[in-house]
Amino acid sequence: MRTLYIDVYFLINFTVDILSLYFAASFSSVPTSKKRILIAALLASVFAIIDVLYIDNSLLKLLFSLMCLMCISFVSTGRISIIRKIRMALSFLIFSALVGGGVNFLWGIFDKYINSNIGESSSGYGVNRKLLIIAIVIFLSIGVFKLLVAFFGKSYSAGGTVQIEISYFEKNIKVEAFIDTGNLAFDPMDASPIVFLKRNMADMLLPKEMIELRDPDMLSKKDRKRIRLIPISANGKTAVVTGFKADCVKVWHDKKSELIRATIAIDKEGGSYGGYFALISAAALNNVVT
Repeated sequence: MRTLYIDVYFLINFTVDILSLYFAASFSSVPTSKKRILIAALLASVFAIIDVLYIDNSLLKLLFSLMCLMCISFVSTGRISIIRKIRMALSFLIFSALVGGGVNFLWGIFDKYINSNIGESSSGYGVNRKLLIIAIVIFLSIGVFKLLVAFFGKSYSAGGTVQIEISYFEKNIKVEAFIDTGNLAFDPMDASPIVFLKRNMADMLLPKEMIELRDPDMLSKKDRKRIRLIPISANGKTAVVTGFKADCVKVWHDKKSELIRATIAIDKEGGSYGGYFALISAAALNNVVT
């Protein structure tokens, strides 16, 4: 009879899911957080146990797996567009398969060693020890893979700067933007991240009536379609700022550019921005048009 050790099964799934979620978020350029990854990995491990213990029907297993995948994707990503959630879910599936293959490889390496040095007791102590060692190895490997991702991938550090180019019909500006990790604002219409632009820069792109937005009837039809009203929370207060959808927003690095999905918010208050002309979040930098 096959014996399932729930605690060890949970541990091995938890570590594999953490690694898979981390890989998926990094390579699909989907913003997430350590807290979200931990919660999603815990949920995935619980779902795996429920699947093994209580679901026997193949069709029910498939439906349950799809529901779990959607839940994990939503929990790990938070407020982003549905397309990016799907991208995260597909990436998670791919890396789960890759990491699962790595687990099987490790199992083959440790199986012979542990059987010969520890032995398989009737109580299953050897099996527990073997799985525990594999789980620890996978968990520690996260640090190694993190270094690889940081080395080969694009990363934008907190407090750094980047050049962005904003185009609106026949006009465009190129400004230096400060990377603000505290900027969590998003467009309620399409869940795209917000880039804050100083008023004097907005004056170079937009008509005054669009910036002030006192009477929408004074705007042209093309301008009215681009207007966004964005709720912003700061210092315990909520306000609504005027924003717009640009033709395109480009991020420049190493003399090359790439398009990102973002909504531009106009800062009429004239914040300092550390001497720069715009504030951009890491979520916006990673929201690359593919």
